[in-house]
Amino acid sequence: MIGNILKNMRLSANITQKDLANKLNLADNTVSSYERENSQADFETILKIARICNFDFKIIDKNNNLIDIEEMAKDMDF
Repeated sequence: MIGNILKNMRLSANITQKDLANKLNLADNTVSSYERENSQADFETILKIARICNFDFKIIDKNNNLIDIEEMAKDMDF
């Protein structure tokens, strides 16, 4: 599931796998591996991908509060 989300973010931003890998300082096949779910990107990498693709991540907590992942990441020093 997360692989499809990552792929759709990348495609929406008109970025190739190779270009995204270069921006992340990863091997070309790593992005492909994430998208095919052969390996999993950690939270920091997912956040970087979202930033590169100009996406905002929001989550809903157990009290139905909308939380901005960027704010959460600042608290975690990402």
